[in-house]
Amino acid sequence: MILNKARFYKITYDLTFDVHERFNIGTYKEKTLHLAMKRYFEENEDYHEVPTNGFIADIRRGSVITEIETHGFSGLGPKLAAYLPEYKVNLVYPLAAKKYVSWIDPDTKKITSRRPSPKKENVYDALFELVRILPHVKHENLNVVVMLLEMDEYKLLDGWSYDKKRGAHRFERIPTDVFDMIEINTDEDYIKYIPEECTENFTVKDFAKGAKIDTYTAQAVVKVMEARGVIEKNGKSGRSFIYSRAH
Repeated sequence: MILNKARFYKITYDLTFDVHERFNIGTYKEKTLHLAMKRYFEENEDYHEVPTNGFIADIRRGSVITEIETHGFSGLGPKLAAYLPEYKVNLVYPLAAKKYVSWIDPDTKKITSRRPSPKKENVYDALFELVRILPHVKHENLNVVVMLLEMDEYKLLDGWSYDKKRGAHRFERIPTDVFDMIEINTDEDYIKYIPEECTENFTVKDFAKGAKIDTYTAQAVVKVMEARGVIEKNGKSGRSFIYSRAH
C-alpha cells in the first residue's frame, strides 16, 4: 500500500460538511474517524458493509476484506476466524500520533479551547492490541495497517471528578492530518520493532527500556513477538523469563 495524502485531505475536508446518520447494524451514527478510514481505503460505497461469513465486513472487494478498528482489537477474534481462511484481511488501526483535545459541556454545548495532548500513540500501541488476537498473528492472510494521524478529539464534561473530566466519555475524533501508514505483515516487519540491544538474553524490562515503552505494554508486545515466532524463551532469571531472537 502507498500512502496518498492528497486523497486523505480531500476525504477529511469533505467530511467537515457531511451529516452521516446510520441506521443499519444496530448503530444510528457512524463516527467520523471510522467513516474517514473507510472512505480512504474504498471510495466506492457499494463495497462497504458487506455481509460475509456471518459478520458484516467494513469493506470487501473480491477476496480482500478491510476491517477498521478504532477502539482496539477486543472481540475481534471470532470475526478473524471466519474471514482469514478465505480472505486476505487488512486490519486497519488508526492511532493519534498527535492529538488536540476539546471539552464539550453537555448542558450548555459550549466547547473549550483546543489544547495539545501529551499522549502520542505509535506502532507499539498497535502491537499491544495484537495480544487480543494472539491465535491469528501468524496467519498469512492477516496484514495489520497502522495509520499514524493527527486528530481533534472532543470529550464530554460528564465524568465523576470535581472537574467532570475523570471517567468522561469521548464524543468524537476527527482526523486532520496523516503522517505515515505502516504495514505489519511479515516476520521482518515485526523484527523492526525489536530493540537493537535485544538480541540474546533479554527480559521484558530490557525490551521496555530499549523500545522506550512502559513495562505493561512491553509484556504484551513480547507475547505477540513470541507468538509470531520472532523471539523465543531462553530460560529464566529469578522470576523473569529470558528471551532471545529466534534463529
